[in-house]
Amino acid sequence: MTKKQQKKKNNNLIVMAIGVVALLIIIGIIILIVNNNKDTEHYKYIYLGNDEGIELDNSKGYIIKSYEEFTNYYTSDAVKESDFDDYNYAFVSMMYDTCSEENIKIEKYEIKNNTLTITISYKANCGVCAPGSMYFLIPVDKNIEDTLEVEYKYKPRNNPNCDPNVAYKPIIYLYPENDTEVEVKLGNSNYLTATYPKYNNGWNVLAKPNGDLYDLTTNRYLYGLYWEGNNHIAKVQEDGFIVEGKNALEFLEEKLSILGLTEREADEFIIYWLPKLEENKYNYVRFETIEEINNYMPLEVTPTPDTVIRVLMDYKALDKPLEVQEQKLTTPERNGFTVVEWGGSIIK
Repeated sequence: MTKKQQKKKNNNLIVMAIGVVALLIIIGIIILIVNNNKDTEHYKYIYLGNDEGIELDNSKGYIIKSYEEFTNYYTSDAVKESDFDDYNYAFVSMMYDTCSEENIKIEKYEIKNNTLTITISYKANCGVCAPGSMYFLIPVDKNIEDTLEVEYKYKPRNNPNCDPNVAYKPIIYLYPENDTEVEVKLGNSNYLTATYPKYNNGWNVLAKPNGDLYDLTTNRYLYGLYWEGNNHIAKVQEDGFIVEGKNALEFLEEKLSILGLTEREADEFIIYWLPKLEENKYNYVRFETIEEINNYMPLEVTPTPDTVIRVLMDYKALDKPLEVQEQKLTTPERNGFTVVEWGGSIIK
């Protein structure tokens, strides 16, 4: 074999070797992509829907270790036996407002110190109505077998331009001492822009001591009565509070407790209003007196309640703090038949 032929043969061998290496690299990349896709799919949370037939404590993540165990809680075609091959799942319930929060997505979640933190993003709207629940399975390691504490972080993806003359989200709870038929009427009904159930010269319900309601007109079970009204003019006054957006959660927890709301009532208030306060650098916040609320929207309840608590928060977004006197708040005593209402309004 001549030197020229030998050189040509060597070059051919080099080309073949490079081709084989390139082929192996391509195969490796394909395998890696497939495996990564499988892992990504497996790590993804599973959305179960918003079935109202199950009640969960939304502060807990219940660990499910098998498909059989899952079926004791829920039935869903979204879950397969193979989902539990490599992971356990935290079964969680997330509250949301069915009118003001749309296109809800779980952006991320992490577990630290036995707490599952879930970051939720959503498209915010101005309309509001009674909250609902969404159910998810969040994948966790097999070694996690005990119930987790759950914290939700709600982040709106937009900032809708809501009418400042509207009282948003007022919702009424009734807590009689015994099962009682109750009639509820609002004084300035011409201001009403939205109600649920539909307001027809009042609401007539069967109220239970735990707050559950049965609407005698629509034959539907409720937990509260919702209304929204316009012609509500709120403005910055001499007293109030200046609240940094980053401190809004602690502020609301403290003040709502002082104002007499239970943890459940405060939780529902915070879920709606916290994202709106947190997105601002500072907020002016003031809680209207019951006399001011009654002047705007009188509330008539029959039979007459022993305790009435009405909380209406006015707020204004600020770039820098204002000088205001700190508002003095008083704590009501919840005795006998108790009626509770909360809502809020934007100051422009």
